[in-house]
Amino acid sequence: MRSILFVCAGNICRSPIAEALFGRIAKGRGALASLEVGSAGTLALEGNPPTAEAIRASREEFGLEIAAHRARNISGLDADLILTMDHMVRREVSGMRLRGRVELLGDYAGTGEIVEDPYGCPGEVYRACARHLEELLRAAADRLERELEAR
Repeated sequence: MRSILFVCAGNICRSPIAEALFGRIAKGRGALASLEVGSAGTLALEGNPPTAEAIRASREEFGLEIAAHRARNISGLDADLILTMDHMVRREVSGMRLRGRVELLGDYAGTGEIVEDPYGCPGEVYRACARHLEELLRAAADRLERELEAR
């Protein structure tokens, strides 16, 4: 396992926050520290910046800076583990027949929850989304760490 990719629709809200936050979580864990962490979107327009609300939520909730992030479309990308934010994105990514294992982030984290898209919503919805991502990402990191150590 060398790489993990977080995927949503536009790669301007959920997945950039997940990428930055998981990168921070992984730094403190030996088995995860060397993972290449990225994000992409199934409908992403290459080069789009994150929404202002996503930038603010990342700063306010975690002190993370995602303003320099630019959207990437998943077409042509691969990763060993591809974690999606909702069922629609999972179906789209699964249909692409990419090299990596594709799972819903909530399933991988053990909750089965989806991460609702906050696009177009008020700031509090973005902050709640960011906090929800943190819970799921910590659980996903625990599982991934166990899997890597078992190898």
